[in-house]
Amino acid sequence: MENFHIIDKEIAKHRRGTNAYKTIDDLPLSELQKRCVLEWLAWKAWNVLIELGIEDSYGKSYDPLVIEDKKCHSYIFDLGDGGRHHDYKALREIEEELMKEVVEEIKEEILEVADSEVNEE
Repeated sequence: MENFHIIDKEIAKHRRGTNAYKTIDDLPLSELQKRCVLEWLAWKAWNVLIELGIEDSYGKSYDPLVIEDKKCHSYIFDLGDGGRHHDYKALREIEEELMKEVVEEIKEEILEVADSEVNEE
């Protein structure tokens, strides 16, 4: 537990009252910890899509993203290349592709709703 207090003090000193963490690379964490953050982010992104009614989670909710060394796996996200298994060179690639895909899903849904409302009129 003492190690966490030391880490917390270092992070507090680094932040200086602002949030400087714009990308996964900015986080003062180990590679494994950053992988866990991205896996957590994938769960949250997936939950947002479900809450918005864009996805129904049927058969997919158990595996949004697993990140291993130079390869990640997802039944939910295509991450720019389709399929279940995705090669990557840097964690930043996963972050960017995940955000891009979620934003595209939301935009697509907004356009479909807008088109259906126009067609109803």
